[in-house]
Amino acid sequence: MSKLAKILFAVWLIAACSIGSPQPCAADTPVTLRGETEVRRMTVKLSDVFDGVPKDIDRDIAQAPAPGKQVTYDVNVLTRVAQKYRLGWEPQSTMDHTVITTASTKITADVIRAAVIKRIKEDNPLPKGGEIDVSFDNHALQVDLPADRGADFTLNNFDYDTTSKHFHTDLVADSASGPFSVPVTGRASFKRSVPVLAHRLEGGTTIGASDIDHAVVAEDRINVTVVTEDGQLIGHELRRDTDGGDILHMNDVVPPRLVTRGSLVTMKIETPAMLVTAQGKAMQDGGKGDVVRVLNTQSNRMLEGTVSGAGTVTINTSIQKVAAAQ
Repeated sequence: MSKLAKILFAVWLIAACSIGSPQPCAADTPVTLRGETEVRRMTVKLSDVFDGVPKDIDRDIAQAPAPGKQVTYDVNVLTRVAQKYRLGWEPQSTMDHTVITTASTKITADVIRAAVIKRIKEDNPLPKGGEIDVSFDNHALQVDLPADRGADFTLNNFDYDTTSKHFHTDLVADSASGPFSVPVTGRASFKRSVPVLAHRLEGGTTIGASDIDHAVVAEDRINVTVVTEDGQLIGHELRRDTDGGDILHMNDVVPPRLVTRGSLVTMKIETPAMLVTAQGKAMQDGGKGDVVRVLNTQSNRMLEGTVSGAGTVTINTSIQKVAAAQ
């Protein structure tokens, strides 16, 4: 095309734009691409895709995705839109795109979980220190409502099986077109706080209150042999070296030894008529209430008695034992 022809073509283009036409001229509508846009209506407008679109030509060009969902317009779609509405936009690369997301009110899995736990607790009171956790069969559970709706919902037809710990219910919420229902299924797991050691202790150590921490464990790991109360540990001795945080069983601890083998003890013989004490030597370890053998250090006689206190053994009362203890 000659220089004169180019000048004449430019003059014609300007004249055409000034006269007006059903669609705006590209020279009058330079626009730039918007990378991401969130809409709060049921349609997508030109101005949601491009910045700089004049208000008098802005219009709906597509239906918006469902609340919380998104759609991507690639370079081919964008080029067709720009050409159809004669916008002054050209793609910069084949990777040009825009993402349109519809705003929503989200009912998250955590909110639904809290509601399920509340319903289970209503008919299944928890023991002291008990907790419930809930896992959903749908790991991506989330409900998106229109942005102008509140996050309100109800759980209808709630059913919980105490044996299998499974539940199913219908989550009912309100959408723009009316109420809708989403099935929710999953399983509950019960947990309980139990005392554990706060740090490693060696066998033979007497456990104090400062040695105790607490851990939340699944209820199916707790049976009648598991220590569940602090009082079952405080003042007791460990049978063996134990790491902090380990679940403890009744046979992991023993009552504190009030009498140790080889130590001197006070033998106490008490009758309604008299109280006799003598020195003896413990032949066995023993906690309170244990029956141990004791050697009378004066008579060299072997006796049996019950540990009744620190360094004290009470001999079963009889005239013969009173004599032997002296």
